[in-house]
Amino acid sequence: MKRVLRIPRFTKDGKTKTLELFVDSPTVNDKGFPQEAKFLLVIDDGNNRVAFQLNQSEAALLYHRLNYVLNEAAKEYIELEEKNRKNYEEKKSKAKEEEKEEDFTFEEEE
Repeated sequence: MKRVLRIPRFTKDGKTKTLELFVDSPTVNDKGFPQEAKFLLVIDDGNNRVAFQLNQSEAALLYHRLNYVLNEAAKEYIELEEKNRKNYEEKKSKAKEEEKEEDFTFEEEE
C-alpha cells in the first residue's frame, strides 16, 4: 500500500492527529482475474489508529460527494463575501453622508 495523502492537525496540548489515505493498486488474483484498487482512510490521534477500507466504487462515490459539497460551500462563501461587501459599502457611504451633513451643519453655525 502506498500513502498518497497525509493531513496533520496539531492540538492545543501539542499532540498530532493525522488523516491519511493509502491506496493498494489494482492487481490480478491467483485465478487470473483483475481485482479493483483498495483505499484505506486512517485516522490517528496519537494513541489510537482507526482505519476504514473503501473499494473503488465507494471511493468514487466519496470523491463525487466531496466534489459536490465543496462546490456548494464555495458558492455559499462567495455569496457571503458579496453580502458582506455590500453591507460594508452601505455603511461606508452612510458614514460619508453623515460626515457631509455634519460639515454642512458646522458651516451654517459659523
